[in-house]
Amino acid sequence: MGTQLPLPGYWPRNASWTDPRDELGQLRRDKLEAKHEIRQVLDKYAERHGIDASEVGRLVLGYVDDLLGDLFYEKENDLLDGMTS
Repeated sequence: MGTQLPLPGYWPRNASWTDPRDELGQLRRDKLEAKHEIRQVLDKYAERHGIDASEVGRLVLGYVDDLLGDLFYEKENDLLDGMTS
């Protein structure tokens, strides 16, 4: 008869083994969705206060892109590193 080994510790049963490509795709979709939602809020207040829509567009392409890039930078790099290893 064989020996029954104990189950592994807590972490292996609850670890996430997702594909980094799927996570990266979701992260990029979330960035795009966040950009859209921020644009909607800015458009609302720009209209209320008579600010030109082109000014909102310039801000979204500049500051908001940089903001979202900074927010997700480390996570995106971790996922890209996971795809190459």
